[in-house]
Amino acid sequence: MKDSFENAAVVAPRASALMDSLRSFGYDMATALADLVDNSLAASAHEVRVEFSTDVGAAWVAVIDNGRGMTESQLHEAVRFGGTGPTTERQPGDLGRFGLGLKTASLSQCRLLTVLSRTQDGLACRTWDIDLVRAVNDWHVLVTADDEALRIAEEVDFRGVGTMVLWRRLDHAGEGGVLARRLGQSRSRLRMWFHRFIARGTLHLLVGGHSLTAWDPFCRQHMATQDLGTERLGNSGQIHVTPYVLPHPTRLDESELRAGAGPRGWNAQQGFYVYRGDRLVSAGGWLGLADLVINPQTRLARIEVLVDPSSDHLWQVDVRKSRVHPPAELEESLTRLANAARSSSGQVFRRRAVTVGEQRGRGREITFGWIQERRNGVSRYSVNRKHPVIEAALSSPDRASIEAVLRLVERTLPVGVIAIEAENDLGANPQAAMEGADEAEARADLVAMLGALPDDPTARAVAARALASVEPFNRFPSLVAEIVGQSNPGV
Repeated sequence: MKDSFENAAVVAPRASALMDSLRSFGYDMATALADLVDNSLAASAHEVRVEFSTDVGAAWVAVIDNGRGMTESQLHEAVRFGGTGPTTERQPGDLGRFGLGLKTASLSQCRLLTVLSRTQDGLACRTWDIDLVRAVNDWHVLVTADDEALRIAEEVDFRGVGTMVLWRRLDHAGEGGVLARRLGQSRSRLRMWFHRFIARGTLHLLVGGHSLTAWDPFCRQHMATQDLGTERLGNSGQIHVTPYVLPHPTRLDESELRAGAGPRGWNAQQGFYVYRGDRLVSAGGWLGLADLVINPQTRLARIEVLVDPSSDHLWQVDVRKSRVHPPAELEESLTRLANAARSSSGQVFRRRAVTVGEQRGRGREITFGWIQERRNGVSRYSVNRKHPVIEAALSSPDRASIEAVLRLVERTLPVGVIAIEAENDLGANPQAAMEGADEAEARADLVAMLGALPDDPTARAVAARALASVEPFNRFPSLVAEIVGQSNPGV
């Protein structure tokens, strides 16, 4: 070993070049802020505020917590690149990993990073100025607070014990409307990543004065959500996996639909939700497991995976703590559980077809307003002219004009747009126009449709049965019976 050292030479990194490289780890505004919230939680903070100014030429972002703060020596180590490193054993609740988060997350957004931290012993300060490091090409950190930093600290009411991380010269974060938009977009992801802390009241998280509420990916409060049970994986059963299947979109009201979609929409949010401790690090997607792909029919499947932070190296958690890959020995079990959830999701979507089949078995005629035709692999849709309501309309003297209207509807149906929306499903579940109708709307529509029919009792009875079998009228059988009885007492 001694001979090896004698034949070795030190190749120190160039400070300016390495610091520029460390800015390119792929953080965006939300992941950068999340890394700072992790640090605050590790410091036992129960309130974290994100304050900012978007003024062009003088924009800044400050993250303030009420944690235990850091002394001079502790802060000096906190701003050291590498810190204690990923192999150091961490205390429970410490969400750190590489010793890079505070620095790389912040400098991914700004060129001037100031950290002010206060304990009972007083205020400590350290500032990384990229332009200074570039000028001297060495790891020079400033140790006193400048006047502007102190002014901003007073403006955001940073007075007690805790830490304030201040970003200035926002060359990557932007200014003005760009900065405001990015911070606004971060809210939905922050409330997702930290929803467990927020829900149990151990974290009050605010962005620009807006208090963030928890977002539960699994809609556990809804009676139609399916919990498929928890399975323990790993040699000592330390990994808990719980698949959930969310309710069919028609079981959710508008607010529930928007909430359930999450930041990226129903389709993209399907898949695994991996937690380090209580911190969500991977929200949706199928972890690159073989044969598991995003599919509209599986969008109700969401799987909770609880991982201890000490297993980070096994799950290949990246520096940003936003991507993971499971250990090879768990892939088979995770795939099996995923397939069970995906299958259950598909069954939820097929349930309506099963219900229709049961109705047919009881002798109830099901008549739909559209007919699908496939030619050379392409779907085309036409109005079902055998539907009793449409058939009755076409039997009127105005048949030619009604036929022209039907052809216009058929030929302008935006099939391509509907297909794209169903595939991307950015938070808006495609529905037929009448699917979400309430009872009042259904009543008005049914009265209007029956009013347009001829007086022949038999024709009216056939039409009434057809309408009663489809959305939205199949959800209001007593209403259908009432309206049909009023309009045709003999039926």
